[in-house]
Amino acid sequence: CVVGGAGHVGLPLALSFADKGRKVLIHDINEAALGTIARGELPALEFGAEPLLKKALAAGNLLLTAEPRNVGKAATVVVTVGTPVDEFLNPVHKGVKRCIDGFLPHLRDGTLLILRSTVYPGTTNWLARYLRDRGKNVGVAFCPERVVQGHAIRELAGMPQIVSGTTPEALQGAKKLFLGVAPEVVELEPLEAEFAKLFNNAHRYISFAI
Repeated sequence: CVVGGAGHVGLPLALSFADKGRKVLIHDINEAALGTIARGELPALEFGAEPLLKKALAAGNLLLTAEPRNVGKAATVVVTVGTPVDEFLNPVHKGVKRCIDGFLPHLRDGTLLILRSTVYPGTTNWLARYLRDRGKNVGVAFCPERVVQGHAIRELAGMPQIVSGTTPEALQGAKKLFLGVAPEVVELEPLEAEFAKLFNNAHRYISFAI
């Protein structure tokens, strides 16, 4: 399941998994975007995505839902919600927390939960503690996206994927998942992966500015 899967980060990933024969559930609160996808149309420009979308829908490999309870049916849940900061540059976890809390009652023990978007350093370990304190035996990983919007389909298949996990089992689960769509993976600790994502973003913004 890709949470936020109708967006520019989640949809290319969902289509890449579906193209490899996986059953993928897209969960999103944007029902208009879900309707667009269900018609075989893209809600945003993404080169090379439309043929994959039509193929996935025809094969029955792509399912769409706005209902949080359906998230619990998936063995792996990829969350594409990031962690913003406040006016004092302190991390604000409430965006991720609100997203997770929406489907938390439906998460099964043994589920692998993967954070995908930019997060404040320490968020992955914070989330693992948060879930553990609520009695959830869930593996937590951070596997950042590092692709250019609009070219994600091509870059997902061509760029190394950074993977990290809060437990060896979570790391191995994330590694196995992404080796299905990426040419290779680079294993890091969660904090290292979070900083790598931030440095990637900073490098890109500086390049744009220049």
